[in-house]
Amino acid sequence: MIVRAVPTLLFSLACLSAGLGLAYAAEDHGSGSHEAHKEAPKDASGSPPAGEGEAAGEEAAEVLPPLWPETPVVENDKQPFILLRKLRSVQDKVAAGSVSAHEEQRLLLRDYGEEMRSLPVGVWDDVRNVRAAIFFVLSGGDPAVLKTVIGRERTPFVERRLLKGALAYGEGRLVDALSMIHKIEARKLDPLLGGMVALIQGTLVSKKDGVKAIAYFDEARLLSPGTLIEESALRQQILLLARNGDLKRYDTLVDQYSRRFPNSLFARNFRRQLFAGVARETFKPASEWVTRTETELMKVPASERVGLYLSIAEEATKVGNTGIAGFAAGKARGLAQAGSLSMQRAKLFEGAALVTTADFEAGVKLLGEINVERLRTSDREIYDAAMAIARSVGKWPQVSQVPDDAPLEAVDRAQTLLSKVDSLLGGSPQ
Repeated sequence: MIVRAVPTLLFSLACLSAGLGLAYAAEDHGSGSHEAHKEAPKDASGSPPAGEGEAAGEEAAEVLPPLWPETPVVENDKQPFILLRKLRSVQDKVAAGSVSAHEEQRLLLRDYGEEMRSLPVGVWDDVRNVRAAIFFVLSGGDPAVLKTVIGRERTPFVERRLLKGALAYGEGRLVDALSMIHKIEARKLDPLLGGMVALIQGTLVSKKDGVKAIAYFDEARLLSPGTLIEESALRQQILLLARNGDLKRYDTLVDQYSRRFPNSLFARNFRRQLFAGVARETFKPASEWVTRTETELMKVPASERVGLYLSIAEEATKVGNTGIAGFAAGKARGLAQAGSLSMQRAKLFEGAALVTTADFEAGVKLLGEINVERLRTSDREIYDAAMAIARSVGKWPQVSQVPDDAPLEAVDRAQTLLSKVDSLLGGSPQ
């Protein structure tokens, strides 16, 4: 009896296993939603009611239209979303310090604008191309590209809103651009767009709400690590943190920028912006920034350091911050080569700062050592102003030469007037 039962038991297990396998296979190939696995209603014959399946399919097609057509309108190498891959790659090379990539980016933006404007309108029924066009314009491309795209009925709602915002941004209508995109959640966008949109959101709101802008820049960095988007977000964040006096986070992000983007083509101009803020004392607390500037400058090659010290000295001189001007100019003078233009400028800014202090004579001496003919026009204006101050400070006040008999003459005139008054009061004839 046991021997006979074994085949039956094995057959039952095999059937059960096969049934489970079919069930898992069906689940793996389904739509993924709970409703998709519900069994469709059947009529008495066990089949779905006539026409019901087709109607349900038509309704689903209306609710969720395909995001791109099955057959592309143009060849792949002309699809905007394919073209944008190269642009993004070139932008990342710019962040890495490639001078040739910077020029290539400019040419790509020009050429891609022409190509996109000449594409058939059916291309924009592919949402990937719509997103690429938005990214293109937010990167500095020709906003006229979007005028063909806007109004396409198959474009999803979020992309339609982004199209309008990107067009406003590209045309310089920044208030309109912010109103269109400030509520869009970058994290929910396609990866192509998320980081770029967060970066633009932060840029647009930075002048009015620094705290909110910093949060947007955090998102941009999170969504687009290692790209030109992250590099730009870091630069803007650091300046905002400096103005707000958040020294701890400032130090963290400056260190991160130095490690991740030390060769960026924008790094030198960024440092100049940073040090100009130090010179103007626009950062809080002002007393902390000289030390931080020194620390940051030690990371820069000596050849570049001289120019940065001179930039600080020049900016500080223009706003009357003589303490920082003298400090930075003195550092530059210690690094500059004798007889060089940098040495002439260092003496100019240090001398201009000293003539307004107790070290007036040292300032005059430095100004006297300058070869004025070698100075630029803007530097000559500073030189003339400094020399005017030096002459004014060094000149002894003039004592008026009053004749010794002047007091006597004044007394005689006063007595004559008093006599006339007395005569009038006494009623005597003149």
